[in-house]
Amino acid sequence: MGTRALDLKGIPEPIARGLEVVAEMARNLAGVKGEKPKRRKRVKLTPVKGGTVLTPLTREEIYADDDE
Repeated sequence: MGTRALDLKGIPEPIARGLEVVAEMARNLAGVKGEKPKRRKRVKLTPVKGGTVLTPLTREEIYADDDE
């Protein structure tokens, strides 16, 4: 059976999303593979190891008032 599309014009957005979920559940029950969401590549954040100090701060810098 070919791909079918439903015309959802004029249907409120929450109901349309609900119908998409029902269609996905029906595909899963029937064993039909649907489109998987595209994922972004993983990003390596920083090469910092645990306990590494990036910039040392003095107590005065930590507790300095912003008003000064």
